[in-house]
Amino acid sequence: MHVIPTEILDKDGNLTAIEFFNELGSFEFQSLWDPTDEQTSENRDKFRKWSYRMAEQQNYEVLK
Repeated sequence: MHVIPTEILDKDGNLTAIEFFNELGSFEFQSLWDPTDEQTSENRDKFRKWSYRMAEQQNYEVLK
């Protein structure tokens, strides 16, 4: 199954989660940001890669 990631940001622009929706627009699952992690570009990139890898390990194909 294909999923489409949507980044969720708080009012300050910090990444808080990535929600994944199927091609019909229905919610499938989400990855939550660890609030103790610093909001840096490098950490955000690592979080995205981790989230996509977790999706793929559950037999989802992430559409970017």
